Amino acid sequence: MGELSKTSGENGEKITEELLKLIGWSNLLKGVSIPCNKAAHDRQTHGNDFVFVYDNPLHDSRTDVVYISSKNAKNGYPKGDQSVRTMFKNHLSELDEIVSCSKISSQINQAIQAVGGRKQKKHIGLLVWMHGDRATLDKDIKPALSNIQLSLSSNCPLYLVDMARASFIKEAISHFKSSTQGQQYHFYYPKLGNVIANADERYGDLLPIELLASDLIPFRFMLGEKPSLCLYAKQAFSEESLKKLCSLAFDFADGWVQDIFIGLESYHPADDKQVKDAVLMAFRERKASIKVFCYKESVLDLLEY
Repeated sequence: MGELSKTSGENGEKITEELLKLIGWSNLLKGVSIPCNKAAHDRQTHGNDFVFVYDNPLHDSRTDVVYISSKNAKNGYPKGDQSVRTMFKNHLSELDEIVSCSKISSQINQAIQAVGGRKQKKHIGLLVWMHGDRATLDKDIKPALSNIQLSLSSNCPLYLVDMARASFIKEAISHFKSSTQGQQYHFYYPKLGNVIANADERYGDLLPIELLASDLIPFRFMLGEKPSLCLYAKQAFSEESLKKLCSLAFDFADGWVQDIFIGLESYHPADDKQVKDAVLMAFRERKASIKVFCYKESVLDLLEY
């Protein structure tokens, strides 16, 4: 059993590392063990699976220090919402203790100093909770975690990437790459925080933590000689969802985009065309064209050609 657990954990770390590489999180610190500084934790050391330090492009003066805990359940998430909540609380409490001691660790501080960074340092925990059950790969556990109560001590934000979000990230990036035939692209950084004013710098090669944890991935790429925007949304097609995404896209575009592409989990180019056209008609005075597509590929995609 010990070997199986070890293998499952190693598989989880491998998947986590490859997922982070997809979003530009390279140069990860791996397997960083730091002393425990709190008697209440009842342990001598804490193990960080990964630590990532980067200048957050959404905030002019902020460098993020992200402590990443990788968990992998070989046979899928626990059965039943209560079991999911119990396991999640255990994983998150462990991560909270890791962050609590890591943020005052001299070893971590040395790593931060080596990177340099900005004036403000933000310590953040990221739980990547994967599993190996192919039948439930896209299972979204967030509904089971609503109204959960936690007693945490680090006073630092903690984020979750579950299988549903990890699958969305991989699917969106893979679909975009295949659709643009490997054309160069960047992640786009909307004005969500204390962001730099220069629009030419609001894109780059890594996805900041706020977008990693969101249900939206924005890409900036060149269509001919003009910059274009492509939004992938972890949402099903509906009149309401498309209205919101169109408004969001124009807010993001900020006047610099000629073409906007919006990808949804479900969009039927025949059945949904009338609703789509009615929504886009409301934005006809805006100086950009909008194309809607489904990024979950099927033979129906041929209707788009």
